[in-house]
Amino acid sequence: MQQLRQFACAANTVFGPLKGQMGKFGFKCLFCGSYRCNRCRGQKLKKVRARIAALATEHKLQRMATLTLDPKRVPNRARTDRYIRECWRKMRVLLSREYGKSLPFVGVLEFQKNGMAHLHVLVGQYIPQKWLSRAWQPIGGGKIVDIRFVDVHRVSAYLSVYLASDKVVHTLDRLPRRARIFTTSRSIVLWGKKKKSGWMLRYIGLGALHEAAEHPTNERFEAVEDLKPFGVEMLSYFESPPFQKALGDACPIALLRAALPIWKDGAL
Repeated sequence: MQQLRQFACAANTVFGPLKGQMGKFGFKCLFCGSYRCNRCRGQKLKKVRARIAALATEHKLQRMATLTLDPKRVPNRARTDRYIRECWRKMRVLLSREYGKSLPFVGVLEFQKNGMAHLHVLVGQYIPQKWLSRAWQPIGGGKIVDIRFVDVHRVSAYLSVYLASDKVVHTLDRLPRRARIFTTSRSIVLWGKKKKSGWMLRYIGLGALHEAAEHPTNERFEAVEDLKPFGVEMLSYFESPPFQKALGDACPIALLRAALPIWKDGAL
C-alpha cells in the first residue's frame, strides 16, 4: 500500500529551468500560503489587502457596509457564518431587484467576541442606510447596520483594521478547516488561476538540496514570522546546475530536453 505524502509548510521544494540561463535551475522553498499558518499569515494578509484595494479601484467599490446578526433570531445550534451568508444571499436578490442589476462586491467575514458572525461588504452602489436596515432585518439580519463612504485610495488601510492578524486568527478558530473568510460577486475574481510554470515538485526540503548542490548561487533568505524572535532568516531560494538529488527519480534526458527551450528563450 502506497504511503500518502504529508505536506507541511516549507518542507518541500519546487524547481525548474531559468529562462535564458543555459544549464541553470532555480530552487524555491514551497510555503503553504495558508491564513492558518503562523509563518505565512502575515504575508498572505498583506497580499490580500493589496488585491482587494486593487479590485476596489477597478470596480469603484467605495462604500463599506457592515451587516450584523441578532442572536435571538439565529436558530439554535446554527453556525452563524452559514446563517449570515444565507441572509446575504437573500439581500443580494433584494439589491438586484432594487437597482435592476447584480452589484459587484467583496465581502469579509468576521466573528465578534460574543461568537456571532458579521459581514463587512465593499460595494460600489450608493445604498441609503435606512433602506439597507429595513431590507436586512426581515430576511433574518440584526438591527445594527452601517454603510459609509470609503476613499478608494485608502481601502487597504481601512481593511487592515478588519484583517489584523489577531482578528483573522479569532475568526479562523471558529470556522471549519475549509470555510472561507472572503466572498466575492461572480464579476470579481479574487485570485485568478495560476499559470503553469513548468516547475516540478520535490518532496524534500530546500536546505537538503542546497547542501547537495556543488556550486549554489544567488541564495536568498527570508524573514519569516515564527523565526523573527530568534533573529534567524530562512533560506528561500538558490540557483544551481541540475544535480542527481534534485532530479530524484525523474528521467534526466527527458527533463533536460524539456528545459532546453526555456533556457534558449531570451538567450542571446
